[in-house]
Amino acid sequence: MRNGEHVDPLKEASSQATRLTNHTTTLANEYAKQGRDWESELRQRAKELQLMAELGLTMADVAPASPQEQPNDEAEVPDEGI
Repeated sequence: MRNGEHVDPLKEASSQATRLTNHTTTLANEYAKQGRDWESELRQRAKELQLMAELGLTMADVAPASPQEQPNDEAEVPDEGI
């Protein structure tokens, strides 16, 4: 486990959202915990959201596929009788 990585990422995300909502932390502080710059991250996110809006995409459209949805690289290829 990397330094600062939480054992349960869902619990940590929920806790982080709560801290942000009740103003006991800041975006700058939360991004700094990950060694990231909050201003750069927000600018990147704004670009992503703007492009999504231009293309008419939703978060569901651009969300990474879950492991169950990804194609199986080891799927059998039909024998073409070679």
